[in-house]
Amino acid sequence: MINPTVLTTPVAAVAAKPAVGFSPAGRGSLADLLHMLGDDLAEHPDARDAAAQLAVGLRRVPAGQHLIQMGALSVALYFVHTGTFKIARSDEDGYEQVLALAGRGEVIGYDALCVQENPTSAVALEDSTVYVVLRSDLATFSRQVPAFGRELHRTASLALARTNDLVDVMAAVSSEVRLARFLLQLSRQMTAKGQSSRRFILRMGRRDLASMLGVAHETVSRAFTTLSMARLLHVNDRDVEILDIEGLRAFSRCTRRPQEEAGLPRARRLATQRGDSRAAARLQALPA
Repeated sequence: MINPTVLTTPVAAVAAKPAVGFSPAGRGSLADLLHMLGDDLAEHPDARDAAAQLAVGLRRVPAGQHLIQMGALSVALYFVHTGTFKIARSDEDGYEQVLALAGRGEVIGYDALCVQENPTSAVALEDSTVYVVLRSDLATFSRQVPAFGRELHRTASLALARTNDLVDVMAAVSSEVRLARFLLQLSRQMTAKGQSSRRFILRMGRRDLASMLGVAHETVSRAFTTLSMARLLHVNDRDVEILDIEGLRAFSRCTRRPQEEAGLPRARRLATQRGDSRAAARLQALPA
C-alpha cells in the first residue's frame, strides 16, 4: 500500500523520501502534465503560467510493482507518462481478473473518486512513470486552470470507452474472435498515439491476456496459432504483426450468428485463396 504521507508532501520533499516500489522520477508541474495530454495552452499564456506554478509529482514504478493496490486508500489520480499498467481486480479466492491496460496519457484511479478505497489494482508491466495529482488538489487545479478540468472529463470518457471495448471483446463466443477484437482495439490505440497500427509488442503475458479475454491460458496460445495459420498475424513471442488487417476485421465480426452471415467465411476464403488448406480447414471448424 502506498503511504499517503509521502504523496501529500511537497514535490521537493517527496524526492528525498521514496516509498517502496514507488520512487521519485523528478519534479513536474501541471503544465508538463497538460503538455503530455496534448494541451500546451499555447493560446492561453496566463493559464500556462498558472499551470507551471502548480507542482505535480512525477513517480517511477518498476516493472512488476503496484502503483495502487485494490482496497487501499484512494489518495490521488495517476496519469501515465511512460510505460504500461495492468488494471485488475482480485476475488476472495485469489483469482485475478485483468480488466484493462493503461498506457501513455491514460488516467488510473478515476474509478475510486466516488469512494474512499481503490476498487482495482494497477501493476506496472514495464518500468513506468506517472504524474501524481492528489485528490485534494483536483478542485483547485480545475478552478485555476480550466483546461485541466476539460482533460479530466476527456480521460474519464476514454476510460469508459475502454470498458465498452472490453464488453465488445467478451460478447464474442470463440476465443479466436475475442483475440482478434482485442488486437484490433490495440491497433486503434496505437494509431491514436502516432505509432504503428500493424506491428506492436504485447506488454502483458499470455496468462494476463487469457484473464482479460476470459479464456484459459492454453486457449490463448491456440487462438494465436489459428490466426497465424490463416496468415492474418505473424507472432514472435510478444512481437505481433497484423498481416491482413481487413481480413482480421472480417474475422472479428463473427458472433452468434450462422457462419455464413458473419465474417468468418471471408477469413476462410482468404486462406483458401492463399493456398493454405490447413488454415482454411481450421477456420472452417471454428464456432461462430
